[in-house]
Amino acid sequence: MPFKTDDMGRTELFFYAGSGDLKAVERLIFSLAGTGMCPQRLSMIEHKDKNGKTAADVAEENGHSEISRLLNSEQGRMEYFG
Repeated sequence: MPFKTDDMGRTELFFYAGSGDLKAVERLIFSLAGTGMCPQRLSMIEHKDKNGKTAADVAEENGHSEISRLLNSEQGRMEYFG
């Protein structure tokens, strides 16, 4: 259940991003629709926890800049072409 959140409002994506599991991040985000009226992939990437952080923020804070770049570039690409 990719959109289920914990008490902090964090989804699976936050945990994969924070732990540095690039393959799991890719598998999760690319399993979601990236086009349409309300693309699920964009919603997942833009989701903020109760502290106002995204999964990209959590990845960056934990030293996983490759994951942070992936999430930010995918967000920008979908916003540009959306």
